[in-house]
Amino acid sequence: MTGFAVDIPRFSERVQKALAHRKAELSRLSILVSGSHQDSSQESVICRSSVVLTYAHWEGFVKQASKLYIEYVNSCKVPVLNMKPCFQAAHVQTHLNRASNGVRIPFLAELLDRIDLDRKATFFVDPVKIVETESNLTSEVFRNIVASIGLVYLEFYSTRRAFIDEKLVFSRNQVAHGELIPFGSAEAMERIDAVRTLLDMYASQILDAARDDSFLKIAPPRPSAGRL
Repeated sequence: MTGFAVDIPRFSERVQKALAHRKAELSRLSILVSGSHQDSSQESVICRSSVVLTYAHWEGFVKQASKLYIEYVNSCKVPVLNMKPCFQAAHVQTHLNRASNGVRIPFLAELLDRIDLDRKATFFVDPVKIVETESNLTSEVFRNIVASIGLVYLEFYSTRRAFIDEKLVFSRNQVAHGELIPFGSAEAMERIDAVRTLLDMYASQILDAARDDSFLKIAPPRPSAGRL
């Protein structure tokens, strides 16, 4: 397969740039939180705001990095039949969406022919249709996104399931929906630090997947000189 030497550095740069922007904002937020404890009223406003912003960067980066990965995979111009099953399914999904219990056999035969032809075509999907956070990026929704783009749901993510669901999603919804729930600076800092770690881990996994051709059914060995 050709084109990797050019595409991977460009893809890596885009992911790293997105990550750096979000981590920089989280770092500035961390400074604000650290200095807010001297004024209880200021602390309340800043810490409650941080609950919403940390979640925003969690959801925002997962969506952004996942879409960038799909765009990268599209750019590789790989035949669908050489892709992992999840990508093959994504490619033919538009045809499957037309099927229903009431369809006639001729239509099903035509559908199967189209799917068979599609598997011989060059892979391309709309990233927006693959990466769906369903309004709240819970651990289960995140797991589905990871599986949809052919990645492994790491044990690292599993151990943070409660944090994602309770301290990121649930707490964000409480604040965003107007509940006057108090949060202290220690709680806010915990969220900021944990989200930075989650973003780092997901960025590394996405970049490794591109470098290792993880979207292929059987990834070919790559020469060490060609890796980043």
